[in-house]
Order: sequence, then C-alpha cells, then structure tokens
Amino acid sequence: MLKKLITLLLLATLLSCSSEEENIEIDPDLTLSEQVDQLIDQNRYEDALSLLRQEDPQNPDTRFLLEKTHLNYGLHSMSTFDQTEMRTRMNNALLQFVEVLKLNPDNQMARDQIIQIMDIYSTIPNREPEPEVLEALREVGFDY
Repeated sequence: MLKKLITLLLLATLLSCSSEEENIEIDPDLTLSEQVDQLIDQNRYEDALSLLRQEDPQNPDTRFLLEKTHLNYGLHSMSTFDQTEMRTRMNNALLQFVEVLKLNPDNQMARDQIIQIMDIYSTIPNREPEPEVLEALREVGFDY
C-alpha cells in the first residue's frame, strides 16, 4: 500500500513538473473533452471545472469529465511536499476525492487515496482534516 502511494506521488510529481509551463490558451474549436484534457495537462483544474459547470451536469460525458478532473485535481494536490501547505493540500485532495465519489461511488482510486491520506493523518498526533472535510467524508460513507 505504501509502495502504491509513493508510486502515485512520484507520478503526480513528474506530471506536474513536466506540465508546469506557461498557461497556453485553449482552442475553443476543440471538443469539450480535448479542452478539459489540455487544462488538466496544464494543472488548471479550476478552469476545467469552470468550463464543465457550463455543461449539463446530468450528461454522462460531462459527469465523466468532472470525475476525471476532480480525480486529477486530488492527485495533483497530494503531490506537494511543502510542509507549509501540506494540510491545505491534503484537505483539498480529500474534497476532490469526495467529489469523485459523489459522481461515481464505485471509483476505487478515490477511495484508496482517501484511506491513504487518513492513514497518514492517523500517524500524526493531534492532526486531522478540517471539520468540513470530515463532514464531506461522512457524506460519502467514511466515518472518521
């Protein structure tokens, strides 16, 4: 399990390092999926989510793109090793994974990431996610 976390963190770090280039304008002639992929590649998750909020939230394609964006946003949030931002990043990662589970309760990767983050929190005395994050986790079936 720890090996899996380290592998994911390294992968996310490599991906974020390779794509932290100047924000490139997204071609509006691309399909929605292509636009979202480009925004994810540029770590512009809020822009991708903003774009998707303009779409029908019940459309299966939109839901898939939202799930993909939230999952990648959560993984990206986990990839920081800056101690000063770690709690903020982990809270954001947990919230992103909650959003994934709201869209797709069967998303095992989101579930695994939540468990791994909470396992890490359990090793740190007097530390836990923000209360609103704990409440969001309870809403998707995690009781911490």
